[in-house]
Amino acid sequence: MDDRLASVVAMFDSNATVFRGAMADVSESAWLHRPGEANHLAFLAEHLVGARHFTVGLLGGSSTDPLEAYHGHERSIEGRESFASAEETLDAWNEVAPLLMDALNGATPESLDADSGMPFPAPGPTLLDTLIFLAQHETYHLGQMGLLRRAVGLAATEWR
Repeated sequence: MDDRLASVVAMFDSNATVFRGAMADVSESAWLHRPGEANHLAFLAEHLVGARHFTVGLLGGSSTDPLEAYHGHERSIEGRESFASAEETLDAWNEVAPLLMDALNGATPESLDADSGMPFPAPGPTLLDTLIFLAQHETYHLGQMGLLRRAVGLAATEWR
């Protein structure tokens, strides 16, 4: 693995643990609880699974998001009528997590230095810059999931 990816890989790995913690003990009502105009846990978790599949593809890997039938690449909760269950979503996460680690470990220095062509607000145009943004994006949404857990009376998300 390229040494420049060490922190990014550590962040994605840590996030995998946080995600699993955010999914613990979530009832169906908590899963779909939407305070005000906020997203709910189901939407955020599906979004993060989809983002991981996107990242695997960006790195040249191959994966198929089993939750795509629910979200169809929608970036908004508005208009959505069905969501995967918490169990389906956690299973999908557990399938994509090792695929992402494999794809990150296979990234070459040349691929990391290439322009990613992505319009994200990354620190620069390279694939490495895009990966930094995507790791931060995931962390941001995990924080939202932690707040949503507290809003429905669940314990805070554990980091371990």
